[in-house]
Amino acid sequence: MPSHLAHRQPVTDVRRAPLRALGYVSCAVTAALLAGAAGPALLAQARTLAIPEIQGAGPRSPYEGSVVATSGVITGRKSNGFFIQSPAGAGDGNPATSDGLFVFTSAAPAATLTPGTLVLVTGRVLEFIPAADPTSAPLTEIAESPSVVVRGAGMSLPAPQELRADDDTRAIGPESLERFEGMRVRVASLTTSSGTLGTVSEPNATGSSNGVFYGVVTSIVRPFRVPGIDVTRQALPTDAPCCVPVNRGNPELLRVDSDGQPGAAAINLTTGSVVRNLVGPLDYSFRAYTVLPDPVTPPEVLLAPLPGPTRVPADDEFTVASFNLERFFDTIDDPGVGDAVLSSAAYLTRLRKASLHMRALMHLPSIIAVQEVENLGTLQMLAAFLNREARDARVLKTRYEAYLQEGNDPGGIDVGVLVDRARVEVLQFTQEGRGETFRFGTGATEPVHDRPPVVLQARVRTDGGATRAITVVVAHMRSLIDIDSPTAGPRVRFKRALQAESLAALVDRRLRADPQEALLVVGDLNAFEFSDGYVDVVGTMRGVPAPRDRVLQPTRDLLDPDLVNLGDLVPAWERYSYVFDGVAQALDHMLASPALVPAVTAFGYVRGNADAPEVWRSDAGRPERISDHDPALAYVRAR
Repeated sequence: MPSHLAHRQPVTDVRRAPLRALGYVSCAVTAALLAGAAGPALLAQARTLAIPEIQGAGPRSPYEGSVVATSGVITGRKSNGFFIQSPAGAGDGNPATSDGLFVFTSAAPAATLTPGTLVLVTGRVLEFIPAADPTSAPLTEIAESPSVVVRGAGMSLPAPQELRADDDTRAIGPESLERFEGMRVRVASLTTSSGTLGTVSEPNATGSSNGVFYGVVTSIVRPFRVPGIDVTRQALPTDAPCCVPVNRGNPELLRVDSDGQPGAAAINLTTGSVVRNLVGPLDYSFRAYTVLPDPVTPPEVLLAPLPGPTRVPADDEFTVASFNLERFFDTIDDPGVGDAVLSSAAYLTRLRKASLHMRALMHLPSIIAVQEVENLGTLQMLAAFLNREARDARVLKTRYEAYLQEGNDPGGIDVGVLVDRARVEVLQFTQEGRGETFRFGTGATEPVHDRPPVVLQARVRTDGGATRAITVVVAHMRSLIDIDSPTAGPRVRFKRALQAESLAALVDRRLRADPQEALLVVGDLNAFEFSDGYVDVVGTMRGVPAPRDRVLQPTRDLLDPDLVNLGDLVPAWERYSYVFDGVAQALDHMLASPALVPAVTAFGYVRGNADAPEVWRSDAGRPERISDHDPALAYVRAR
C-alpha cells in the first residue's frame, strides 16, 4: 500500500491489567482507561465511539477527520498496521455497518499487538485514497500516530462473516462489501480467476511472487471484461455523447494477498484453482476488497492444471500464430531507447523458454507473428534456437528465418515474423506506415505508429503437399495506458483512432486491388473485441466501427468488405488472451478477410502464460510464463 503522509511516531504500547476478566470494555469507559496513555491535547479532542459508529453505513465514515477513541480485538496484522473488531456480541447488529476497522501505524506494529489482543485506540479517522489513484474508493482507518493501549490478551477472535454468492451485488457495485470492511471474513470455496502475481526482474529474466491472486466465490462464473467504460474508475466526461456504454467493473471479484499478514506464506497457483476455507480480515487495496489469510490457519489449495498443447495440424492444414513475447530484449544496451539489458544467463533463459513454448505447446506454426521483440538480431537468435532444439528433439526439420524492421518505439520494441522456410515460400515482406505523423492540439508532430505494421506475403505448403497463398499483416497498437486520464486521455484516444483507421485503410487498399486475397490481420491490438467506449479499435479495423454517439473518439468506416474476427469461433469463456487484475480479456486478435474465412478450420489461444503464476517465469525448464499474453493460433486448410 502506498505510504501515508505525516504518520511518523511509533505506536505506544502500554500494558495494564485486563479489565472485566479480559471482556469487552465498553465505549462509555474508554476515555477513563486511556487517561494514562494519551496526551491531554489528544484526549481533549477524542470522541468515544464504537467501531460500527466510526465505519457508518456508507463508503466514508460520518466522523471523517475527527479524533476518536474506540476499542476492539486485534484480528490481523499488516506491515503498517493492524485490524480491530468488536468482540462477539458487541457490535451494533446493523448489517449495513462494519464491526471491523484498520489502524494505520506506518511502521510495523509492536510485537505485542497480536491477534486476540484487546486494545484501546485513539487517533484520527481518515479515508485513505492512494495518491497515485485519486478516483479509488476509500479505506476507512484510524491514523495519525494512533495511541494504543493493551487491555488484555488471549481473547477469542470474532467468528468470521461468511461471504457467499449473494454478496455479489452488481446493483450496488464494487462497494457492495463495504459493510464487511475490516472484519474477519470467510470464503468456504473460492475459484481463482488469475494466477499468482509478482514482480519481474528483466535483467535476470526471473519472476518473484507477491502472493496476490484474484478469484470469485466458486459458484460465480469467471469475470470477463465487458463492453463500455468502467465508470468506477473514471466518470464519463461531461461532453460525452448520449449513448456511450458504461459498466461498473467486476464487483464479484475478490483479491487475496496470501502473504499479506506477517508469518503467512505466499500461495502460488494457477487460474481455476480452488481455495477452501479462506479466513482473514477484509482489507481494501488496489481497488479491490482483499482477504488477508490468517497465518495460523492457511487455506487448503487444489491447484488447477493448465491445458496441454494445442492439437497437431492435419495433413491438409497449417497454422499461423501471433505471439506477444513481452519485452524480449538482448544483452546489449542500445543508445537512445529504453531497453532492458539482460545478463547472458537471463537471455539464454528467455530464448529457451520461448523456443520450448513454440515447440511443446504450439507445435511449431508455419508462420509466427511476434510483438515486443527488440531487433532483428534478437529474432534471428530465437529462430536459431528453434531450429536447433527442434532438430535435437527430432520434432520437425524446421528452417525458421526472422523478418523484422525497426520502428519508432521509444522503448525499442518492434513487430516481426518468424517463418519456417522449410514449409513457407516468402513472396514479399514490407513495413507500412512508418512515416505517418499527426499533431494533437498544439503538441509536436509525432509518429502515428510506434510499432509500424509489417506485411508478409507467402505461400505455405502442408505436410500433405497442398499449398495456399496467404498475406499476414502484423500490428501492435498503442496501449490502453492513460486512456481514461482527464488530461492525457484525449490524445491517447485520438492516436489509437488514427492507428486503427490507418490499418483499416491499408487492408482496404489491398482488398480493393484483390478481393480474393486470403488476408489475416494479427497481433496484440491492445483492444477488446467490442468497443470500450473510448475508441472502437477492433471494430474500426474490421470495418464496423461503433456509431458516433456510442464512443468518445469516433472513427470512420474505411474498409469494405468487412473482416471477420476469428475469436467469434470460440466459446465466450475461451475468448481471452490476457488477465488484468483477475479479469479475463482478449487483447490479441486475428481478423480474416472474406476469402480466407472458409479455409479457417479452427482458432484458439495457446494456454500457458496468462493463467500461470509469475514465479514460473524463473523456471527455464518449463514453457509457461514466457510472457503475460497467450498466443493466438489459427488453423488454415490449404487447397
